[in-house]
Amino acid sequence: MEEPEFDCFDVECEREATGSSIKAIRAILDTIRAKPGLVTAYVKFTNVPPDIAKQKFRKGCRQLYDAVTQLLIVTVPGLAHDTAVGKFTWFFTTCCQRAGIELVIPTSSARVYEGQSCKEPDCSWYPEDTPVDRNTTWPSVILEVGLSESTRKLRADAAWWLAKSAGQVNVVILISINCAVAEITFESVVLEQPPIYLRGGRRQYRLQTRQSITVTRPPGGASQPVTTVPSTLPFTITFEEIMRRSPIPPEADMAIPIAALEGIARNVWKAQGL
Repeated sequence: MEEPEFDCFDVECEREATGSSIKAIRAILDTIRAKPGLVTAYVKFTNVPPDIAKQKFRKGCRQLYDAVTQLLIVTVPGLAHDTAVGKFTWFFTTCCQRAGIELVIPTSSARVYEGQSCKEPDCSWYPEDTPVDRNTTWPSVILEVGLSESTRKLRADAAWWLAKSAGQVNVVILISINCAVAEITFESVVLEQPPIYLRGGRRQYRLQTRQSITVTRPPGGASQPVTTVPSTLPFTITFEEIMRRSPIPPEADMAIPIAALEGIARNVWKAQGL
């Protein structure tokens, strides 16, 4: 497998420490979670043995681990992060139902293993009936939420899902939250098409941002007007990407209206105190 364009562990983190014990890791995570105004924080632990990494350290935290390097990155979510996940997941489910997409299963942050690495998303979805040529290990759609100041981390998350699954994950949805001003970006990221193959038949995994919608509001609170760019089309994931088969009318693509994205943004800003 050709390595993706982003190293999942070469990212800026709030803190780095040795993961010598479960107790030590949990103590550090508790300190980070107690920080006022926390949106999202990333903590990198080194020298983490597999028997420690397999543990769930704190409820709500997301883990990325590689047994070869013994590196562990834990995503520590704050209220705004959790609000973005909860609200988007609700609209995703509602809009799926409106599109006639009913047999799709939300798997929340269920951990997925691939070789000697594993990762937990913010949320994921897969069809109840998976085609025989598809691996049931991998969700069809992934959601990852993080800071716009740490875009590289979110891109690395998307690269892990798309490359490790060899394209079995069809779309990674990224929500980037600015921690200082009222600004949120919703993106859908896919593998670049057509596929590029290297010598020996290996595929080169490159990411492509298919859709990007940014919602902003000037300082001054909830009374200020919201601006969305672009505002012409809804945020769309195709039926085939979610269900791994062609639609049968009246089945249609999942489309979240711009007004819904603006509603998610307002709820996140409220959680941030903006």
